[in-house]
Amino acid sequence: RLEMSIQISLILVFALISLAMFLLLRLNPFAVEQNPLKKRRLYLTGAKLKITERISIRFQTLFRQTGCTQKKYLVMTGAAAAGGFLAGLMLFNSAELAAVVSVCLTPAPFFYLTVKSATAAREEIEGLENTMSIITNAYAGCDDIIKAVETYVEEKNRYIPVHLRNPTPFDEFISEIRLINPNVEHGLYRLSAKIKNRYFAEWVKMLILCYHDRRLKFALFPIIKAMNDAKSMQIESDGMMVRVWRDYLLTAGLMFSVIPMMRFSNAEWFSILTQTTIGKLLIVIMLLTALATAFYVMKITKPVNR
Repeated sequence: RLEMSIQISLILVFALISLAMFLLLRLNPFAVEQNPLKKRRLYLTGAKLKITERISIRFQTLFRQTGCTQKKYLVMTGAAAAGGFLAGLMLFNSAELAAVVSVCLTPAPFFYLTVKSATAAREEIEGLENTMSIITNAYAGCDDIIKAVETYVEEKNRYIPVHLRNPTPFDEFISEIRLINPNVEHGLYRLSAKIKNRYFAEWVKMLILCYHDRRLKFALFPIIKAMNDAKSMQIESDGMMVRVWRDYLLTAGLMFSVIPMMRFSNAEWFSILTQTTIGKLLIVIMLLTALATAFYVMKITKPVNR
């Protein structure tokens, strides 16, 4: 009877954790409607980048901002997976649960590079407003997006020796348009994916609309002004982001610290938790919830203007 009551309690905990995860991530499997305004904008501006292309650009940006190489990242990922497997084996005495821990720790290098790249990304964004303003003014005068960006790139590199130049996304945009793919819309989407900034993304979308209708070019200036107004908000949000990560890591640590404590305080309950199917399923849900919430925390703690 005691074992049955424990299993019922585990089922209830499993149901509550699943419900909490759906509410936290705002998942709705029955939602099929789409925003008609968003569909209309996608129709006007063309198709977005493919998922594989977007992921590739994301990692290229991380490597550029952190100085990490692809080989080093693969080594870090392998070490995280191996360390997670060993930790799970020592904690749960189960190869299946150890494999789940290994999978959940595989994205750890990605989190590390994302946090490490925040400083470099912020330095890039500090000069982004000036860059957008220069390109917008040039475009307002010549009505040619390629020529406007090219003018900025030439002016930026005029007094810098070739061997000291650091290619920026704008340099890459001009090279891709001139040498690889002349599709301006696709090149602008790639440019937007390389710089994580919501005002810059909105500015690029407006540039794409201007590519179809040049009369919309004066709508670019309010976006730059709004970006300038957001700078003061960023200083206030930095302290809040640190507190959110601290509270999250503390909560996750307390949640998983119960398992090793149970191993020494109540061996029978620990055996039920790690040996029965329901207990293993509960641990898997806990690990997946921790992984999902880590991505969610990373999303909500990004800078205000990103």
